[in-house]
Amino acid sequence: MAAVAASVMSGVVRGVTASSARPQRRSGGASAPTPATSATPARRLLRPSSSSSSVVAAASASASTGVMERLFAEDKMEEGMQWAACKALVMELGFDDPGAEKVLVRAYGWGAQNYWRNEKAEEVPDVDEVEARIDYLKAIGIPEENIQKMLTKVPEVLGCDVATRLELNVAHIEKNYFMTRNTTGFVNYVLRVPQVLGNNLDCVGDCAGECNRCWARC
Repeated sequence: MAAVAASVMSGVVRGVTASSARPQRRSGGASAPTPATSATPARRLLRPSSSSSSVVAAASASASTGVMERLFAEDKMEEGMQWAACKALVMELGFDDPGAEKVLVRAYGWGAQNYWRNEKAEEVPDVDEVEARIDYLKAIGIPEENIQKMLTKVPEVLGCDVATRLELNVAHIEKNYFMTRNTTGFVNYVLRVPQVLGNNLDCVGDCAGECNRCWARC
């Protein structure tokens, strides 16, 4: 996963640099070369690159769409490259480019706030955090091929911090629902109602109006 993310980062940097280096035409018709501007590398993302990957090619080709286009337009080069790298990680789970974009948009609060309610608004994902959350889902027993199905149903799970949300909710399930991680019953339950991993309240009959993150519905 990390190698794919790094390859996408490298591809985006080359594309942006090449675009910046194109000669600008003078009014008289002659072209004057403009020095290439080097993009600032995102922190901790310069890892060994992968020589061949359809995921890399697809994510690099989409470097000028969606949130990334907006970030680049605002001269937020590092943030744009981080978005590209995180999208590559999500695509490795089996999503196509539009699907991966949709997951990140919802997971990091770039769309409607029905789920996050301004707790998370237009955040740029960190590739190490995204990778850690995917690894955590695998560690509690979710098969990699089913993580795509989970994130298709509730993309916001990818935006939940491991220590302060995911782990606490897994512990809640184990204590109150008598299921243990890495068991068939636990995995089937989480796949059926993946929103349990993002829960943050329990109204216990006194509705707080945040049903999509409440244990009362699970």
